[in-house]
Amino acid sequence: MKYLKVTLFVFNLLIWLAGCSLMFLGTWLLMEPSKGHLLNLFLPNLTPHETIHLIAYSLLGLGLTVLTVGFFGCRAALHENQCILAVYMSMQIALIITELITAAIMGLMTFRILSGLEERLASRLADHYGHDPTSDIPFSHSLDFAQYKFNCCGIHGDNDYNGTAWWRDGQISGSKRQVPLTCCVLKDDEVKNTGSPMSVISRVFYQNSETPWLHPQPKDMAACQVEDEEGHDGYRHKQGCLDKVSNWLEFESFTLVFLGMSMAGIQTFGIITSAFLCRTIRDMRTE
Repeated sequence: MKYLKVTLFVFNLLIWLAGCSLMFLGTWLLMEPSKGHLLNLFLPNLTPHETIHLIAYSLLGLGLTVLTVGFFGCRAALHENQCILAVYMSMQIALIITELITAAIMGLMTFRILSGLEERLASRLADHYGHDPTSDIPFSHSLDFAQYKFNCCGIHGDNDYNGTAWWRDGQISGSKRQVPLTCCVLKDDEVKNTGSPMSVISRVFYQNSETPWLHPQPKDMAACQVEDEEGHDGYRHKQGCLDKVSNWLEFESFTLVFLGMSMAGIQTFGIITSAFLCRTIRDMRTE
């Protein structure tokens, strides 16, 4: 009896830590919305902030629910109340079902999003990237962010911009750039701290907005825009962004699915412990 109570109490302390972690992650996403720029590459019908806010508030709600379940579990362990234990087990079962369904939906959504992604991105780049103020500006900013973050250029490579609407506009205006500036090796290329804790704190408390991908500064503008491969070697990123953004989405999705499945497994252990404790209390009262 004593060991079951201690086990259940320690288990619920872990549940509390998991709930706090989920709420911390949700709060972090609200303060650090740069991931929304990458999500906009996959979800064109939502703005980056809408997408990231939806995920953040979902994590906050799930974290609060987990904290509530942990509170009931601690009360059940301390007071040896069968009614509270029954409520606790019911909440755990409902939470496990929710987590498993969410994990399954996340996996299916990732599979559907990645299906045909190459064609969708190539089409959007050709028709909408940096074309004019009426084009898909969020997509342009998102692709610039991806090129800055992953040191890549275009979807398959730096030749993707040849013949696009952006390229034709440059020929007409006289700029005649071969690639966007975010495809160039930048002076601030080493500043990869847009998602670091100090960067987030700086933006929140000092209203400091770090958006170097919107104001890129190439190390050598002329060398970056040279058509000859030997001329721009070392000044322009050559690798496409498709594999890198796909790997990023797969990793983020796998992380969330793994966390959901792990929590469900741990909570199953809590239900089993609660059932044994409930049976022990009943047996003691019938003696």
